[in-house]
Amino acid sequence: MNFFKYNIAIFFILLILSACSSSDERDIKVCPLVSALSDSVTLTKFRPGPGRDLTDVKFKAEITDYHGSCEYNAETKQVQLALKVGITADRHVGLDGRYADVNYYIAIPAFYPKLQAKQIIPVKLEFPEKTNRLHYVDDEINISIPQVDLKDMPAYEVFVGLQLTPDELSFNRQHKR
Repeated sequence: MNFFKYNIAIFFILLILSACSSSDERDIKVCPLVSALSDSVTLTKFRPGPGRDLTDVKFKAEITDYHGSCEYNAETKQVQLALKVGITADRHVGLDGRYADVNYYIAIPAFYPKLQAKQIIPVKLEFPEKTNRLHYVDDEINISIPQVDLKDMPAYEVFVGLQLTPDELSFNRQHKR
């Protein structure tokens, strides 16, 4: 019976010690929060002109995934973020040919008004023959966040979305799912 009490005491001591070490700087989140803005996650591209019915739709695109990794250099206090964005698109009758141009952005509002606050990435989508749907994953985009103390990392939130015209943004807001 004493052996059992001894094991429980060791277990609780180890538990307390592990809780003490969890306040160490190593447990602070190194990666900034990355999220997609709901108003700019989809795009419905229409032919030029006033028509807005199904025959006027060239294609629809949506950011369907984004993932990445990051690394913190304690000496330089710099975070290196590597991010990949996935886009799913559907070709519609209004599109002539098999190609569609889309732009997406990666934005870090904490950098505003500097140029590094927003990067716009152009993508040329090619719909394969005999299919009107595709999933595209872009090359990895590398972003540096300089001179950051880890405790300030929540201020460096990263947003992704499709770069929309004012009319496209208005269309999304009027047709929210």
